[in-house]
Amino acid sequence: MPKVEVKNGDLELALKSFKRITSETEKSRKRHEFYLRPGLRLKEKQKAAAKKRNKYNKRNNK
Repeated sequence: MPKVEVKNGDLELALKSFKRITSETEKSRKRHEFYLRPGLRLKEKQKAAAKKRNKYNKRNNK
């Protein structure tokens, strides 16, 4: 379990860094859950990029 120290009573900053650390840990766990061939990994990456691009275009091309 990740740990974050609260300095000078700044709970909001500590909570923000805790959330970032735990989300990175979760992403890493999912990525290493099983082996993915390099070709399939590239396809997944391209699929995610296309999804992100479409989302961006939807928001900015109204």
